[in-house]
Amino acid sequence: MNSWRRALLYIGRRKKKSLFLFLVMCASLLSVMVAVGLRETSQAVTAGLKEKLSGYFTVTPNLEVDGTARYLNDDLCKEIVQGENLLTYNGNDVFYMSLPDVKLTPGRFTAAGEEEDAHAACFLATTRSEYQEQFYLDNLNLVEGEHLEEDDEGQALISTVLARDNGLEIGDTFQSVVTENYRGTNEAALGNVYTYQVKGIFQVKDESEADSERAEFDFPENYIFIDIQTDRKIVSDLRGGEFDWYRNGVNFYIRDSAQFEETLEEVADEFHFDTDGYEIEQNNGKYQSSAEPLERVSFLTGIFIVVMIVLGIVILYLILFLWMRDRKHEMGIYLAAGIGKKGIFGQLIMESFLLYVAAAITAGLCAATLSGVVGRMVFTGDTAGMTELISGHSGGIGYMMAATAAGFLVILAAVGMSFLTVVKMTPKEILSSN
Repeated sequence: MNSWRRALLYIGRRKKKSLFLFLVMCASLLSVMVAVGLRETSQAVTAGLKEKLSGYFTVTPNLEVDGTARYLNDDLCKEIVQGENLLTYNGNDVFYMSLPDVKLTPGRFTAAGEEEDAHAACFLATTRSEYQEQFYLDNLNLVEGEHLEEDDEGQALISTVLARDNGLEIGDTFQSVVTENYRGTNEAALGNVYTYQVKGIFQVKDESEADSERAEFDFPENYIFIDIQTDRKIVSDLRGGEFDWYRNGVNFYIRDSAQFEETLEEVADEFHFDTDGYEIEQNNGKYQSSAEPLERVSFLTGIFIVVMIVLGIVILYLILFLWMRDRKHEMGIYLAAGIGKKGIFGQLIMESFLLYVAAAITAGLCAATLSGVVGRMVFTGDTAGMTELISGHSGGIGYMMAATAAGFLVILAAVGMSFLTVVKMTPKEILSSN
């Protein structure tokens, strides 16, 4: 009878011991696999967060210092974002204008009967509305349509409340008019009419309550976001001259937020933003609040992996060693029956190998499921949307295979050491020993 058949017969005959060894192997492998998968996923999610939750800094010109605002234009911004760690930029501008045919969320001007001011809305121009602070910080969420882009013209984003109250949908148009109170410095602009097409509709995260002390243009529901090309045409009309810079500052987004400080210092120094002509405001909190816990998870799971590997090796080695020592009388019988030492050793290895392969397959299947479940429990908030990474990061497969191979070497060592204590004895010595 060959080693394979003897191994299978022994496993079938000693079901309880075989099941116990299988469960020990499976538990050791599963704990290591889940920990490795979680560590790899946390590292991958952290890397993804560096762009998904890009930190940013805002450069705002001091309008009292000549030339600072004009310097902050698209040519300069595009040059800045050529930097290795700069992702993109978003320029901002703000003005106020009347919407005589649009119903706004009422405020203090409506209560006071001041008709012109009651129809005035805040227009916020943006290079890329996806990176406009209100949207980036999730105070506003686009629920219909598309975000504004740099090359758009005559496009606008409005709130769900404004769309509902005025029966506006994607593709519809509305108009604003230059009135006496909001004509800027150019009297010739008085009466100008501007038309906007609704490109997107946003939801205000925390809807405003009725407030008769609050101006209509301060309600987020009354905000009108427009593209930067339209803004420049309107503001040029209101000022009576060409306008192509960002009076209300520019947000520069960092590609790798872990290097936020270094990147900010380099940009400020190279482009002379570290002067009285500009104010720089930092915002890296969104990345830090999510990345720091993930880095702790990665560190703790690294420790857990080491501990579980060491414990798994020790426990598996001791169980196998003692199990094999208990079988020395059985080995003596095999030797007396004329079975060679290589055949006996092959059988012992085959028994452990069969159980280990079954444990590895079971642990692998369980780990594939548990990694996703544990990942969804651990990664929440801004990381919850990264479904592909959370469902199971494939980068851990190599580590899991290495851990499986290391476990087999432990089995080989345990069986080999226990067998050596017996193989030096004769069958008579083995059978007569306690």
